[in-house]
Order: sequence, then C-alpha cells, then structure tokens
Amino acid sequence: MSSTAVSVAVKIDPEMRERRKRLAARRRRTQHCLMRDAIREYVEREEARDAFLRQAHDAWQEYRETGLHASAEEVLAWLDTWGGESETATPACHE
Repeated sequence: MSSTAVSVAVKIDPEMRERRKRLAARRRRTQHCLMRDAIREYVEREEARDAFLRQAHDAWQEYRETGLHASAEEVLAWLDTWGGESETATPACHE
C-alpha cells in the first residue's frame, strides 16, 4: 500500500456493520482489509466494464462506417473448430 494512502469515512447501517464484523472474523482478516479489498474489486470490475463498453461502441462505429463484418454462421463454424487438430483461421470480414 502506498504511503500516500488517504482515509475515507463510509456510513453503514448497524446490520451491515455486524455482517462485516462476522465475515472478517470468519476470514481471519481485519474489517479494514475486507473493505479495502471490496472497494478495489468493485473499481476494477467497473473499469473492466467501462473498457468493454467502449470497445463494443468502437466496434459498432467501425461497422457502421465500413460495413465490414463476419456473419454469425461464419463465426460459429470457426468456433466449432477450436481445440481440434483442424482449427481454422479467423473468418475474414466482408461487406
């Protein structure tokens, strides 16, 4: 953890506090560690989601501009060859 870490306060209801306390005891970890890990995992998951949505948007924009695509049937046929000795190359994009 960086020496420039800052403290934040989060208000939670008493029930959640007790649940967090019990979970920390079962995991043999501090409540602080559980909260820090939960925040890190949430931020990483949301960043990955944002990146996925940006990539999907960019792919859609590229398709709208060029019309290049591979059909579902072509992709499914290609996927059916995965893991076998006769695995084929990625289908070529076309209009």
